[in-house]
Amino acid sequence: MYSIKAVSQATGLSIETLRAWERRYGIVEPQRDANSRRSYRPEDVIRLRKLREATERGHPISKLSRLSDEELNRLLQEPGLKGAKANASQGFADQILAAATHYKPDECDQSLSMALALLPISEVVNEVLSPLMREVGDRWHAGRFTIAQERLVTAAIRKQVASVLDTYNRISTGPLMVLTTVSDERHELGILMCALIAASRGLRCLYLGPDLPAADIALLGEKTNAAVVTLSFVMSEDNTHTTGQLAEVARMLPTSTELWIGGAGVRQFATGQVPARCRAMADLMEFERQVEALVARRA
Repeated sequence: MYSIKAVSQATGLSIETLRAWERRYGIVEPQRDANSRRSYRPEDVIRLRKLREATERGHPISKLSRLSDEELNRLLQEPGLKGAKANASQGFADQILAAATHYKPDECDQSLSMALALLPISEVVNEVLSPLMREVGDRWHAGRFTIAQERLVTAAIRKQVASVLDTYNRISTGPLMVLTTVSDERHELGILMCALIAASRGLRCLYLGPDLPAADIALLGEKTNAAVVTLSFVMSEDNTHTTGQLAEVARMLPTSTELWIGGAGVRQFATGQVPARCRAMADLMEFERQVEALVARRA
């Protein structure tokens, strides 16, 4: 359960707006303790985030308040104001970069939290986080960012995305997806963004972080009866070792569990090194399409 202050921070809605929406439109019905303090469920937070997004697109809250969750989801799938959204996405990325430039971790957290609250998850991933990480990498390689500044950004992403994942997982009832990387693959932001996309589409996401032995991945997939195991490959000094682990996962994982792979490292694998059962993703947008197809198949 969440306090009204926590909900305000997670949704980008002021406490006054939350109270007004509750009083005038019955948007959500928070529980109250003996002192009349409000507490909100995870599903309330997600609905409020979507309502905020819809109002940002120009829809009046008086009409939105009458929509079911399904109707609200359909409304948000309609084309929006792409120019304004693109400017907003770039603005959040710029704010995070500026905060890292001046060594201000709290501002990194705040800007990313606001992006997650105000923008659709797909836009956060594809138009804020992905370009942001490319720019951070470019600055580091050019000597314009220190390792510490790079870590400020990655720490903020890890922290804020983990919080949103937790919120989604509390209410998700969809198929289970396990997400991780094999041993010695320590780049985790790509697979973390995959988890965020999948969770936003209703999947239960078991994100394990990076660097997990192949046998453990396969065993976990079996014990949890996972619908999908998703692995990310970014860079490897020894492709033979890496693809050997992938082959081990493919061999040990139950045939009932799909095996998805993605990341820049996959393009480095030689022909024949990728097991036939693997479904390779070219990019995050293809991953998102495959997630939507999985949800439709399991509905």
